[in-house]
Amino acid sequence: MMGRQRLACALLPALVLLAGCSGSERNRAEGPPPAAPFAEVARQDARAQENGPKLAYRHDLTVALAPDRVAPHFAAARDRCLTDAALTCTLLQSSIRGGSGTSQPQATVQVRLAHTSVAAFVAAATAPLPGETADEVVLQDQATRAEDLTRALADTVRRLAQLNDYRTRLTALSEKSDNRAEDLIRIASELAQVQSQIEEVDGERRGLDERVDNEIVTVNYRATRAQAGAFAPVQEVWARSGPIFGQSAASALRFAVASLPWLPVALIGLLLLRWVWRLRRRRRRPSRLRIEP
Repeated sequence: MMGRQRLACALLPALVLLAGCSGSERNRAEGPPPAAPFAEVARQDARAQENGPKLAYRHDLTVALAPDRVAPHFAAARDRCLTDAALTCTLLQSSIRGGSGTSQPQATVQVRLAHTSVAAFVAAATAPLPGETADEVVLQDQATRAEDLTRALADTVRRLAQLNDYRTRLTALSEKSDNRAEDLIRIASELAQVQSQIEEVDGERRGLDERVDNEIVTVNYRATRAQAGAFAPVQEVWARSGPIFGQSAASALRFAVASLPWLPVALIGLLLLRWVWRLRRRRRRPSRLRIEP
């Protein structure tokens, strides 16, 4: 009995290791859990900014689509920012360029969002539209940058406090009864300058606060090849053969027009070479005649 207990105690660590290995193999087979969206992570960091560093977040995304789907996704992202009342969204930039010649269509939407609205907007901007599958919308690149504005905000707050204190002292000085007229004029001028500086610094502080309290999201929509397979490049070139031929003809015509001013120079050079060649032949001909018997 004691031998069985000892054997069980000896085999227990091995069984634990085997169970852990089988669990890890099962997790590997199922694949790693999906990572949290970068916007959600940034939002969690933004909540910690109340007592921590003051960070201004910027997010950049690149979404790959079929050429004919760039415009619908661009319109959906832009309109969502403009019309969705649930989002605290400000449209900063929107631009779209249709494909022409060998270029593919592309579009950009840049918005400013509150921390709580970033994840929802990013999820909607990168999701398939009705009638599309998940494979038709590919998030190629995503990046998040954070700018530390802690020192800049502290400097503006300190300057604002100093200016307010100076204004208070000037106001108290202007209220003295023994001031002369020229002193009052000088104090009033200084008060006006201080007030202007206070408004400027306060606007700078509000701008920094707005950058910290919000996040900027830029979504770039780029077109990919609609065809697939080994002959996809051939099909793409054949579909654009007309514009490619037109561009090649335009390049040839441009070269011909640019070469016209050089034609007289080239003609004069050829004439000079021909004259020099004939002159050398004439000089060599008499010497050959003297050598003949």
